[in-house]
Amino acid sequence: MHSPAPRRRWLAWALLLAAPMAAAQSLQCGLFKADEGSSTLRISSPNRGEQKHFGSAPSPVVLQQIDGKLQLVNLEYGLPSALQVRDRGRTVEVDGTVYLLQAPAQCAAAATPAAGSCLADATACLDNRREATPTALEAGCREGVPGMCLQLADRWHEEAKPTVEADPALAKAALDAALSGIKLPAACDDGGFEQGTPACAAALEADPAVQEQLVKAAMTAAMTEAMVTMTAPTVPVIIPTERRQQLLRLCREIPHGGFCTRVAELSWEAGDPLQAVQALAAACTPGNDTATCERLPALQAVGTSLQPQPATVLPCGNYRADGGLMDTLDFGDAGLVGVGWSSHLRARVEEGDIRIRHDRGGDFVLRPLPGGQLLGLDTWTRFQVFVPTGEGSSRCSAPKQFKVLPLPQDCPLALANEDGAEACCAQGKLQGCNILGNRLALSGNWLQAAEHYTTVCRAGVREGCENLVTAQGNGADVDARATLEQLCKADRSGLHVACDVLGTQNWELITLGGALQKAVDEAAVDDAPAPRNSNRKR
Repeated sequence: MHSPAPRRRWLAWALLLAAPMAAAQSLQCGLFKADEGSSTLRISSPNRGEQKHFGSAPSPVVLQQIDGKLQLVNLEYGLPSALQVRDRGRTVEVDGTVYLLQAPAQCAAAATPAAGSCLADATACLDNRREATPTALEAGCREGVPGMCLQLADRWHEEAKPTVEADPALAKAALDAALSGIKLPAACDDGGFEQGTPACAAALEADPAVQEQLVKAAMTAAMTEAMVTMTAPTVPVIIPTERRQQLLRLCREIPHGGFCTRVAELSWEAGDPLQAVQALAAACTPGNDTATCERLPALQAVGTSLQPQPATVLPCGNYRADGGLMDTLDFGDAGLVGVGWSSHLRARVEEGDIRIRHDRGGDFVLRPLPGGQLLGLDTWTRFQVFVPTGEGSSRCSAPKQFKVLPLPQDCPLALANEDGAEACCAQGKLQGCNILGNRLALSGNWLQAAEHYTTVCRAGVREGCENLVTAQGNGADVDARATLEQLCKADRSGLHVACDVLGTQNWELITLGGALQKAVDEAAVDDAPAPRNSNRKR
């Protein structure tokens, strides 16, 4: 008979070995910091916490058992991550990031979500949020699930978008062009195809080859129409006042930084900056150190005077703002504006807006405030208040009115058909030349692309002139500056768009960029393996 002593010793060893494994599943509460980087994880109870990454607002998380494993579920994004807990709960790994306990804290009692609520199964709730009803989204939002709040805001934003109708004439032209090379059966002549006569239908049914051609033509026409619609000018999306007020109430009730910032953006886009500031104030709680929150004090300082007015003339002199893509605007003669990181940009007044054209094909948009400041309204300058410094010019000459032709949409088939651009350009259609230039640029043929961009620029289209500048920055053999000088002089008035593009570029920086690109290309050639000797006899 065996002695019970060895059995007790083995049992003691088993319990000792099992203790760390059990403890490893018990996460301590407190503030954890990533061993690399600045991300933090704050655990407040056995099933609740908060995660924060650099430059973003904190996001609430829940800890749930999923498929028998402890998982961290981010309530903003809905992404579950497996947790690996070590060192008696003082070390935790999430998606490859190791967090170390910095400041232990007393755990609050574990929260018990109501049956059927979003938090009862946060992963499934957030996975299905795109199909959820507005009522369900609002209920989940009130539970403190910011992913549901954001989905509600996005849903209402999508519903408020104006419908972009395709031009019927353009659609017919695209379809006619797609059908032009197809030989239809005789039964489809004299309007039989357009009217869908039984004889034409029977003839088409008996000819599979023509059927296939018609399907391809229809797809080409549909693609062309879709691409034209996608490239249509965008208009502000204005969510109805009642819904914006409801979003603001939810933001104040659930002051999550990301959601409230989104509410502020939607209010701003709708032309209600005062409501936007209220949402931004709810977003910028302690711990939210996003760049947007840096602009809040300047907005609050303006107070109820945050009412942009239509501009009638361009400002003159120097203006400064706190933070943002650019913090200095130096308005000078002829509408030129110094912004620090470029030589000059060109400003104009258009429909009450102060518009400053930038090199991304759009404008910075500002309007004056009653106190003399300028308020940024576009995506790049949103929430920025530019205050006059009293420096710079006190009197500025009037801006120049350059002659600019919009890029004609005269070749819709070129968007969807590879051969269409070349054919259109040969016919003198500028849209085809511009698209052909873009395709050559994408394949690295910058010199050939520049030839087509010059054609578009010569006609007075800004896109062609600006694309020509891009070609010089990427192709060492392109001299856009010389070409623009020639086009400007040839016009004689000094108001050709080439003159504007010529005078608003940082040519030293562009030349340096071209030289660096050339050096990279030459280094790539030098590093390439030598070709094998040919076996062909000479």
